[in-house]
Amino acid sequence: MLSALILWPLFGLTHLGLMLSCVLTAVVALHELGHMAAFRVMGHRKVRMIFIPLLGGIAIGGRPYDSRFEVAFVALMGAGFSAFLIPIAIASSKMAGGYGHPAAATVLAALAGIAALFNIANLVPVWKFDGGQVLRQIFPGQLTLAIMSFLTLSAFLALGSLAGLPTGFLAITGIVFAILSLITSGSGVKPRYELRPLVGFERAALAAAFAAVFAVHSYGVMWAVSLL
Repeated sequence: MLSALILWPLFGLTHLGLMLSCVLTAVVALHELGHMAAFRVMGHRKVRMIFIPLLGGIAIGGRPYDSRFEVAFVALMGAGFSAFLIPIAIASSKMAGGYGHPAAATVLAALAGIAALFNIANLVPVWKFDGGQVLRQIFPGQLTLAIMSFLTLSAFLALGSLAGLPTGFLAITGIVFAILSLITSGSGVKPRYELRPLVGFERAALAAAFAAVFAVHSYGVMWAVSLL
């Protein structure tokens, strides 16, 4: 509630601004809930969330990671959990509009659009973001990691171009994130014990899941843009 109230003035002190601040707060909470659910699936008995107004939230597991698969799975499920909600929110928004409930349709459309934009932003291939964490586990080699990071960044820029963002803005954004990717490529907290490496099936499954989550949120972004 505090986060929603703090965000409210940023969207304008109107009913629409309050709705958007509440939706954004809910989107952040759902994203962290995805991380928490992934921790529980991986066997963590205790998980918790620290919610920080304006800055988002942090999901914390009950023990250190023990495998690269666990690191990637937990990181991906922030956006992965919300990817299941995007099609439901879009379909519900269309249904509400068709049955003559414009207010409900607007709230659901805002939920789908903001969730898609927030979660796809977290898949940026930089170490501090979930996308960088996932790619680092799937492609531990420096060369393959660099290639896949730039390919992922290219997909982000292509999505931005399709969404109608200015070319100059996309060029600057690409340069900034490319520099950040290079700067953070060797950073990160090293675990006390060596993490169990990925086997072939785990690597393929994570790569396919990453592509699927990216595709779902990309569709959500483009659908929201089409309404504007």
